[in-house]
Amino acid sequence: MKGYVRSLNGVTYGHDTPLMGARGQRVELVMTNRTKMAYPMHLHGHTFQVVTIDGKRFPRAMRDTVLVPPMKSVTVAFDADNPGRWAFHCHNLCHLAAGAVTTVQYAVY
Repeated sequence: MKGYVRSLNGVTYGHDTPLMGARGQRVELVMTNRTKMAYPMHLHGHTFQVVTIDGKRFPRAMRDTVLVPPMKSVTVAFDADNPGRWAFHCHNLCHLAAGAVTTVQYAVY
């Protein structure tokens, strides 16, 4: 994996802008994987509902990690009920080290 760069929203960690929200919101994150590798995406501090995988709805699937298959999209939703700045990253350590990490942030107000 040496020499590979992974990104979220087209930028690597350190050059990223936190994904912002407000306390009390229901936040949806849409992840589109345009590669031929799967990405197990993990959000710290929250559990989320898997809303869709490649457009197919999933009722009641609660997780803190979801596999985003190659060439597919996954939408998750979580309640912004735990204020702060939380890591959101790929659980493949080589992807994380190559930049597939950002943060989700919202305040108490």
